[in-house]
Amino acid sequence: MNIGFIGTGKITTSIIQGLFRSKIKLKQILISERNKKNSSNLSKKFKKVKVVKNNQDIINNSSWVFIAVVPTVAKKILQELTFKKNQTVVSFVSTLNMNYLKKTIRPATNIVKAAPLPTIASKLGPIILFPNNAKVTKFFNHLGMAIVAKNELENNHLWTMTATMATFFEYCNTLESWLVKRKVNPNKAKDLIASLMFGLSHSILLSKTKTKQLVSDYQTKKGINEEFLKGLKRSGTFNAMNSNLTKILERIKKAND
Repeated sequence: MNIGFIGTGKITTSIIQGLFRSKIKLKQILISERNKKNSSNLSKKFKKVKVVKNNQDIINNSSWVFIAVVPTVAKKILQELTFKKNQTVVSFVSTLNMNYLKKTIRPATNIVKAAPLPTIASKLGPIILFPNNAKVTKFFNHLGMAIVAKNELENNHLWTMTATMATFFEYCNTLESWLVKRKVNPNKAKDLIASLMFGLSHSILLSKTKTKQLVSDYQTKKGINEEFLKGLKRSGTFNAMNSNLTKILERIKKAND
């Protein structure tokens, strides 16, 4: 089948890179030239990728259409486009709720909200989906781990977690910088932290217990893990995380009203 992307930013680029690392069979991938640098690079790198100047042409020639533009642009262009009844439309726009999408994208009824992350380029990481659509879920499970929300409220809760990516990297950067300031080779510092984070994440995925149990399992009485954790708790680090996550959730909910 043919699939089309309206918008060629970081997420579209990452998904296409992941697609060509997967076993998904596609006839052609149509992309808009909105980001001319990205669209040009993708079409040169992958023979099945074709740049299409007109968004309506992408819709007319695609079985599935992915909406991958910022909210302000999405609201403008969706009003001008006509979708097909049996078409599957996947929106990456967090601030457009299902009611809005159903009204704007009709007569198409197979509509899914999705939150893929840049790690999808390596077929890693979660893809938050709502509502449940067996074919879309199967598609994204080839590119990472599809996580389906039971309703729009839960979807908002799950999307809130996507606000933590830069913070994670800043945490890693803080650890690396601490080592480098103490004359540890920068490459060695980066490799250590990356491997440490990957290993710990893998432990969560493999664990059959709640993550809270790992907090206990990975510290010993009066050990350095216990000391470091207690220090961060005393400084209010985790309370600050909770309050800021709530602020992000409120922002997402407000945008979806």
